[in-house]
Amino acid sequence: MSLFSAIFPPDDVVEELHDALRPFRAAYPRLRWLHPARWHLTVRFFGQVEPVDPLAGLDRVAAPVLRLHGSGTFRQVLWIGVDGALAELGEAAHVPPDWHPHLTVARGGVLPHVEFTGREWTATEVALVRSRPAEGYTVLDRVPLRCP
Repeated sequence: MSLFSAIFPPDDVVEELHDALRPFRAAYPRLRWLHPARWHLTVRFFGQVEPVDPLAGLDRVAAPVLRLHGSGTFRQVLWIGVDGALAELGEAAHVPPDWHPHLTVARGGVLPHVEFTGREWTATEVALVRSRPAEGYTVLDRVPLRCP
């Protein structure tokens, strides 16, 4: 079991990206494509440590306007980048300075380069998520972000 805090994109943003990736899924069938229901932006990874109050203070953070944009790879992970004002959220969540928010979409061998720019959306909450290999993700708690 591991814990992390995350932002889940709204359904219309997920659908837009899912549609844009359709030709890549067809061209790269050997990649392990993550199900869109699992797509999220990890804010902070806690691992197997049970933090005391992992979402403390996040309710004072302004809800950032975000946009999925571009792509990249590391090791055998294909990710979609995120543009937006995430510095305040990163600081409040005590993330490392080299934090690189992204949305993992596939894992595997040879990874494609994906050109993608999605629509803007506002992240309205951060979720505390438990991940178990056999069970998938379970949202344990949510905290709303401050709307302007």
